[in-house]
Amino acid sequence: MDRRLLVALVLPLALTACGDDGGSEDSSKPDPKPSGTTQAPSAAPEAGSGSGPITDGDEAAISATLTEFLVTGDCDLATDDYLRSIALFADESTSREEACASWEDLFSEPLFGKDDVRLTELEGSDGVATVEVGSDLANITTLYQLTLTDGTWLVSGDEFNTDGL
Repeated sequence: MDRRLLVALVLPLALTACGDDGGSEDSSKPDPKPSGTTQAPSAAPEAGSGSGPITDGDEAAISATLTEFLVTGDCDLATDDYLRSIALFADESTSREEACASWEDLFSEPLFGKDDVRLTELEGSDGVATVEVGSDLANITTLYQLTLTDGTWLVSGDEFNTDGL
């Protein structure tokens, strides 16, 4: 495998590994079921109400949000708490603006594009979803969490920085 390609895929995942993984794993969590591969649509559709199961609109909005966040690092696509968890040297007293500035300093534009991101194993309900992120380019995956906040799906966790995920 081309070394540049491997670095391009691993670098965004490595950046999120700066946080404390909590050292605990919830073995009572059910095994995720495959839901197929989805790709981000060109425009984010309307999200559901946040109660009940994930709808097709939710799935499309989740896909669009997470793919855009991974490719651009846009702070507006993440919750305040998640920004603090991925920002270097941030804590509970760190403002959203400070956490965002720290994250933007750390973020490197990836060498892959939106079409290279594969989202699978999407599951959730009641305004919280998890989705596995990978690529056809490498056999590496990471679990992300998104939360419906004020009608918009935002990235709210990942398996490296969020306890119990």
